[in-house]
Amino acid sequence: MSVVIRMRFDGKVFVPEEPVDVPVNEPLDFELKQAAGPAPWDAEKARQAIKWLAEHAIPGLNIPDDALRRENMYEDRGL
Repeated sequence: MSVVIRMRFDGKVFVPEEPVDVPVNEPLDFELKQAAGPAPWDAEKARQAIKWLAEHAIPGLNIPDDALRRENMYEDRGL
C-alpha cells in the first residue's frame, strides 16, 4: 500500500498537515521528497513583468471601478 501524506518538519518531528488514518505504533517506511510548490519569489522578475505590462498597455484604456465589482461581472451568470 502506498499513501502520500504532506508533512512539515518542525525542527524535531514530522507533523502531518491533515489527519492520518494509521494505527498508533504501526511501523512505517517513508521516503522524503520535497513537495512541489510555487516557485520562490523573484523580485527582479516581478519588476520586469510590471515594466513589460506598462510598455504594452493599451493607450486610453479605462475600466470604471464599478464595472469590476463582482455583482456587475457575474450578474448574467446568476452566480
